[in-house]
Amino acid sequence: MSTESEQTEDDFQKELVELFGQEAQEWLIQIHSALTELENQPDLDRHTQLVDAVVRGITSLGGSAATVNLSDVERATFALLPFIDTLKDRTTATRQDYATVREQFRIVMTSVTTATGITLDLGLSQEAPPQSEPAADLLTLLNALRALQDDYAVSGLSPRSLIPHVMQRLEYEARQGAEQIQATSFHQMLRDLQVADAQCLESLRQQLPDVAQHLSRLRTEGLTALEPSNMLGGCIQNIEHLQGIAKQAQVTPLVTFLAGLQSFLSLIVQHRIVITSQRVHSVETRIRAVLVTIGEWITAGEQERDAMGGLLPVV
Repeated sequence: MSTESEQTEDDFQKELVELFGQEAQEWLIQIHSALTELENQPDLDRHTQLVDAVVRGITSLGGSAATVNLSDVERATFALLPFIDTLKDRTTATRQDYATVREQFRIVMTSVTTATGITLDLGLSQEAPPQSEPAADLLTLLNALRALQDDYAVSGLSPRSLIPHVMQRLEYEARQGAEQIQATSFHQMLRDLQVADAQCLESLRQQLPDVAQHLSRLRTEGLTALEPSNMLGGCIQNIEHLQGIAKQAQVTPLVTFLAGLQSFLSLIVQHRIVITSQRVHSVETRIRAVLVTIGEWITAGEQERDAMGGLLPVV
């Protein structure tokens, strides 16, 4: 027979669970809404925002469950986090990843229902959000991209390496079992790729003039330009950073040029080699020529993306 104190504790726990149930409904709705929007392939920034929202929702729901000693709900909720990690990179998240997350989320829903008695119909029986826009067979699209790449080779034009990058991503989808791709998803992929490419190249265009300025000081001041703040040492670090950006943009000629420039300046700094002003000026001239070429690469990337977009028009 329970004592009055035990009865009071039971009543208090029931109130806590009831309050948790009300709060849990809000978190579950928010998490479900974000997951559904993620499956509809939003743009890159929105994708990141939604993943963060899901993680916050899971953390809040699991933390609340721990507060009211609902250990089963806590475990089920936090067990969802590793599966959300598979969605963080929009370029590699597959339909199977989303299906797995949906199934794990259903387990969280069941645990909350068992613990609180609440039921919430979020339409989880659907395997994926309905798609009505045009779609293309992945293999057909890959063959079309290969043909487009061959056209570039025959014409002598130098593509910005975006076509192989898109092909790699589609081949990854095919290996994961996907047979088709929606037109809107394909065009969003192209937009994301173009934005990232242009941002990398624009960053290079903005930062390379600083390198040229440091070289100009070296040409006019000689080795005194190395003192007292180790100006060229900082310049070398900056060039190393620019190499990383160039690699991300897949601009192989620029990666090679920057690697050579880094070695050139490292020799000067380490061995305090006296370089003629004419030779330094020659390097400055090459940097300024690269700045012009970067603008051409940006334009070429836009043209290449437009050509790929024409393979699967959005109706």
